[in-house]
Amino acid sequence: MWIDTPESKQLVTEVSKEIILEIAPEESELVDELLDDYYSNPAVHETKDSPLGFGSELLAASTPVVAMALQTFFSFVLGEVWTSVQKESAVLIAQKMKTLINPTKEKIEPGLGLSREQLEKAKQLIKKEAIRGGMKPKKAEDLALRIVGRIALTSQA
Repeated sequence: MWIDTPESKQLVTEVSKEIILEIAPEESELVDELLDDYYSNPAVHETKDSPLGFGSELLAASTPVVAMALQTFFSFVLGEVWTSVQKESAVLIAQKMKTLINPTKEKIEPGLGLSREQLEKAKQLIKKEAIRGGMKPKKAEDLALRIVGRIALTSQA
């Protein structure tokens, strides 16, 4: 599945870096190292925090949690797209055939927009995954809103 591809990993890495700059800029110099650690063993981050030592204080690393949440979100979107494709495949095939038969008519490009309900479900999944990864509920809510907000804004453009 796409979620296990190098392209997926690259996308998760790029978006994680952008989000970390917004929510945990103190980790920005460590993002690559933290992501490498996450990708080498993602299951480890599901049950414990990845502490960063600063003096006598220990802080949970946000980077692996953000990566986990993004992968959960991308899996959700893939599932929604797959369901949508299955439901609409007959219509899309008919439109494609009409375009092939009569190429002078305007082509209709299907868009990937998520409904309000799907965005809300995605937000809840991201928040749940972030909390499971050790993020505090308020920070997990903020992360979920940032990710879903990006999708909502780009799908309206």
